[in-house]
Formats: sequence, C-alpha cells, structure tokens
Amino acid sequence: MRALLLLILTMIAPVVMAQSDNPVNIFQEPTGKGGFQYFAHNVAHAPYQLEITFPELNNLKSSVPLPHYVVVYPGEPVPLLTLDPVDQGSTSFKSGYKLTLGDPEASIDTDFVYALPFEHDQAYAMVQGANGAYSHQGKYAWDFAMAEGTKVCASRDGLVVQIKEDSNLGGPDVSFMPHANRVTIMHEDGSYADYVHLRQNGALVTEGDKVVAGQIIGYSGNTGWSTKPHLHFQVYRAVEFGIQTLPAKFLTANGVVSEMREQVSYQ
Repeated sequence: MRALLLLILTMIAPVVMAQSDNPVNIFQEPTGKGGFQYFAHNVAHAPYQLEITFPELNNLKSSVPLPHYVVVYPGEPVPLLTLDPVDQGSTSFKSGYKLTLGDPEASIDTDFVYALPFEHDQAYAMVQGANGAYSHQGKYAWDFAMAEGTKVCASRDGLVVQIKEDSNLGGPDVSFMPHANRVTIMHEDGSYADYVHLRQNGALVTEGDKVVAGQIIGYSGNTGWSTKPHLHFQVYRAVEFGIQTLPAKFLTANGVVSEMREQVSYQ
C-alpha cells in the first residue's frame, strides 16, 4: 500500500492581514517518487513574506533548510521546496506557514515629500502626532480631526493593495482596533501608507487600482480604536514579519514641514 500521507495545514495569523482570505496560496503536488513539491502563488497585488515550517516531518527530508523563508511577488506560482522520502517506510508531516505584507529588502526613499491626506484647499488640525501620548507611542503616525464623511486623498502615487470597509464599530479602547476600516497604498519604492478609521463602505477605490497624489480615495469615519471622528495616516516599510513606521515630510501651504505640531491646523 502506498505510504500514508498525513497533511495538516495550519495558517498562523499574519502581522498585517490582507482583506483577501488567501493572498498567497500554498499548495503541493506529488513528485512521482513518493515525495511532494510545494508551491506558492501570490494572487494579491503586493509582495508577501512567507515562512513555511514543518513541526512534524517523518521519513521525509526537505530540499532546503527549515523553516524556509521567502518573499513571494505577484505572478505565476513559484516552487518553494520538495519533500523526498528517506526510505521505503510510511511518511507523514504537518506543515504551517505565516504571511505578512511587504518586502523588507525594498529600498525606501526617506526624502519623499508627501501631500496632506485631504483636499488641498482644506485645513484640519493635527491632534496626535508621532509618538503621541494616547495611541502613537513609539511610532510615526498622524491623526487629523475631521468630521465623518470628509474626503480623504492619496498622499502619494501608488497601487491600492488592501481595503477594509465592512465595519461600523468604533470605540475608545484597543479592543476596537481590528474594526478600523482602511485603505492601504503601496508606493513605487516598496513603502506603504495607511488611511485608517474610514466610515463603513467608505472606500472609493478597489484593490489593484492605481492612484495619484490628491486623488479622493474614500471618506473619513470613526471606526476602530477611536474616541472621535478623525483620519489616522502613517507611512511604513516592511521588516521581518512586521512593519516599521517612518517619519514623513509634508507639503503644506506654508512649505515643507518635517515635524508637525499637535493642535495646529495644516493646509
């Protein structure tokens, strides 16, 4: 009888969750020699980090050291590894993987000057800035007070890679964080920008859309971890299974601002 195959795939929760349930599909095919070849197919619009592990591997050897780490870009399926039998005995294995958005090796342009994330003829107060005392400790992010339904604009040209807009929940503690609606845009240098707390069904773009700076991409709201209506904006790069928020310069009516001050209105 052919060796018994026990395959249990368990997905470890990613640091940055895509709207799509499976931004990268992992699958295997028999090699014809009692082994299996693994593939990854990135069906999203941005690169993803992938780490595949085998907590149980009986009478099988991998063609690469384990755990296996790779950055998978959108496109055709790519081979990951093969599992080959050690001898003629029965084989079994359990595998798991984790995913997160972005390529940590991307070369980021740290001198880029961003447009403000709203219409150019409007002014809004920046109520919590980088390393803010309420929810920005240890990160670069900016909160702009604005009424629900305010037009939110792209701060830089890019590609829409993630959208969440199904939530109508918001509240004053961290437990509400997963309920924040948002649009995530990838820039040409591999950095990303998040536009967060949008109203329910408030995105005006879809995944895969190309946008330009100043384009209206959605409407502000009060979803997620939020005490009052506002827009949360941050720029970041991928690190190994996580993100690193980045400082940003903004073009304002008074010139380029590299350090925005809280409770000051910017246009």
